[in-house]
Amino acid sequence: MRITRGRLDSERGAVLLHVAISILVLIGLLTFVADWGVLWVARNQAQNSADAGALAGAVAMAFDANGWTDRTVNGPARQAAQRLALDNEVFGVSPDVVMATDVNFTNAPADMCPADANGLTGCIRVDVYRNQTRLNPLPSIFGQIFGLTGHGVRATATARVAVADASDCLKPWIIPDKWTDNNDTSPEHPGNMPPEWRSDDTYETVDRRGNPLATPDVYVAPVNGNPGTGFTVAADLGTPITLKQGSPHTSLEAGVFQPVRIPRYDGNSTGGSDYADNIASCSGIPVGIGDILESENGNMIGPTNHGVDDLIALDPGARWDTNTHTVINSCQTASPSCGRSPRIVAVPVFDTAYFYSTDRQGLPTFRIVNILGFFIDHMNGNDVVGWLMEAPGLVTGSTPPIDPRSSFLTSIQLIR
Repeated sequence: MRITRGRLDSERGAVLLHVAISILVLIGLLTFVADWGVLWVARNQAQNSADAGALAGAVAMAFDANGWTDRTVNGPARQAAQRLALDNEVFGVSPDVVMATDVNFTNAPADMCPADANGLTGCIRVDVYRNQTRLNPLPSIFGQIFGLTGHGVRATATARVAVADASDCLKPWIIPDKWTDNNDTSPEHPGNMPPEWRSDDTYETVDRRGNPLATPDVYVAPVNGNPGTGFTVAADLGTPITLKQGSPHTSLEAGVFQPVRIPRYDGNSTGGSDYADNIASCSGIPVGIGDILESENGNMIGPTNHGVDDLIALDPGARWDTNTHTVINSCQTASPSCGRSPRIVAVPVFDTAYFYSTDRQGLPTFRIVNILGFFIDHMNGNDVVGWLMEAPGLVTGSTPPIDPRSSFLTSIQLIR
């Protein structure tokens, strides 16, 4: 058959060829836009999941009962980490997080924590997966045309429980730090038992005539590397404490607080009104270990009662659980949540020996050596009754000024 030049020069079918090529190009672009879009959205969601899990695990380590010591597969920190990671879905599906292998503590595996982390200030790392290996790959929308049946993402996050050295919600009470009591004469103390510090003890280094005692009471302030004789989490967590009104010009007694001036964000710090406001709310100004506080004028009995009543009214249902050493039935667990019960407060303690040996004329000053977490339960007359506990705090320095064993304040940090 003879083909004429007219047929050779015909453009019939060219449009179809162009359309076919264009469709392939468009499918390729859609694959890049849609499938890679899915991948990058999923990457961000996976990172959010890992971050949430790591932070939840660190919070459990710091504040849940046995959260720090129980690092078993089903311990509270691992459970909290996995639960929060799974609650944050990755492209509509919960990621895969195995508690035994995908949630790790401190330096297991190595180098997951900063160089200054150790057995007392540690980290928790959470890995989340949505991929083919874990049998939950991301969907491939247009990539299947090119044989891409699925793709996956993985994310990791590490959170740290750091020693805090300050609080912007410090209450305007300061109490003497715990000492080694070598002269326990309380009625509850049998004569054949060794002396021990009790909540009704008095710090004593001389007798009634002013003569030095043969075995005086001893106080050693906590520092980084040494908890001294002061309060420690291991010994005093969950201890009931009664904060009693006292005078700086009398003998130092356990639990007797001195009303002090706390600087406020509005620039005020003195007087009964500001004092009561600092009880019922946060001052907003960080005050930390090593800072000096000045005594208030007077005993502040009325403002103390008013401030505590206003504070308790913010979370009236909160109760202390003596079994778990935690606060229950608070607005923290209600909906909408208050984030943290306002009745969990920070109370500073001062250097007992230094204050005892100084001239306390005029308005005395107090040097903060530690800050305690304290749950305010109720007022008993003019006394504030509650329990020692751990509480959130702030990190203001590069090196903790206090031994981790003495630190009741912690800061949860997402570090990686």
